[in-house]
Amino acid sequence: MSGVFGAVIDFWPVTVVVAAAILCMGLRKLTGRLRIFVLMIAGSIIGFFVSVLLHNAVYAIVFVRLLDMPDADEPVFFIIAVIVCPILFAVGVVGALITWLRERRLR
Repeated sequence: MSGVFGAVIDFWPVTVVVAAAILCMGLRKLTGRLRIFVLMIAGSIIGFFVSVLLHNAVYAIVFVRLLDMPDADEPVFFIIAVIVCPILFAVGVVGALITWLRERRLR
């Protein structure tokens, strides 16, 4: 799995800055369906990193410090980061590509 997401994990600051730039561009310059799909792409990237940070923070604070159960795990943010965000990213990329091609063909 680290081979697939290795570059994203190693260069996470750059990835977050690019996602924030995509988010700003989508909010300021795009309209209609293309805007929705581009915001979905940026939101899924940012959501992935937020979910990873929250997963680790909840595990460290709640399970290790408060409950003294280091064998337990927190599944909600993990599922969001591993399943929901990649699906949103794929839907956003495919939707943005189809919308962009349709708009380009109509011109």
